[in-house]
Amino acid sequence: MHLTFAHYRNRFCMFRTYYALAKGLVKPDGFTMSVVELPDPPSHEQEEALIRGDVEVANLYLPNFLRRKLEGAPIMGISTEWKSTMKGNGIFVLKDGPIKTPQDLSGRLIATHQGAHAIHRYLLKHRYGVDETTLRWESHPQEKLLEILKSGKVDAVVLLDQFFFRGEKEATARCLYTDGEVWKTLLGFSEIIKHMVAIREPLLKKQPELREKLLQAFRASFQYSEGHLDEIATEFIKRYGGDRDALLASARYPRIEFTFTDTERKLAEAEMDMLVEVGEIPRKVPISSLFVV
Repeated sequence: MHLTFAHYRNRFCMFRTYYALAKGLVKPDGFTMSVVELPDPPSHEQEEALIRGDVEVANLYLPNFLRRKLEGAPIMGISTEWKSTMKGNGIFVLKDGPIKTPQDLSGRLIATHQGAHAIHRYLLKHRYGVDETTLRWESHPQEKLLEILKSGKVDAVVLLDQFFFRGEKEATARCLYTDGEVWKTLLGFSEIIKHMVAIREPLLKKQPELREKLLQAFRASFQYSEGHLDEIATEFIKRYGGDRDALLASARYPRIEFTFTDTERKLAEAEMDMLVEVGEIPRKVPISSLFVV
């Protein structure tokens, strides 16, 4: 049996995680696997490919997965993937610009790679008292956001993964806050589930043993990357370009374990509450209907 796994393009965190699988350096138990890269949001091609059956397994943004699952898509979660911590996702502004505090974002234009950003809307409202209905949002490819901020076309941008660390090195920009630090202040969790792994539900029902075999392969591929980051960064730069120091720095902060623990279940429930509040999903449902638990 052959499976195809999809992850988002131009994201070093994902490129390095699945590099060994993509190169055949790690082999799953009992099946073969190819790895493809598909466009990052705002494109929905990755989730569409999984729903259509073009790929059998994919990593998805948790909000996108929840939205499509609630619409009846034949997909099922098997684990978390990228969980952000204190660094790696934050709102950046011009160092000498008019935005001095998060409260100054009221009525301002913020650019992200996916339009209105659910988590930052929630955090700005609950931590900083910003009326999130006054916020304006634009969507641009992640790799263009910093230059758009520097051009003055927007008031702030949300940077993540290697682009967050490019922002930290940019002399004209500064990080206003990170989502991880504010999320912990508000809810006490030290992580936020950003991505998860989903599989086509008919395949999982037919072969439930695939879940553990997939997770073992993903963990082995990630473990390979831990000892070969320089090599993998070189390959990434050949394909996408980028700053080596920023790439290597970005690898330190996300927590990637391919698990779904009781703590992660509680975290997913808290994130569902948040997504319902900001209108990203219509309702909350039992975790057991979304993930294999």
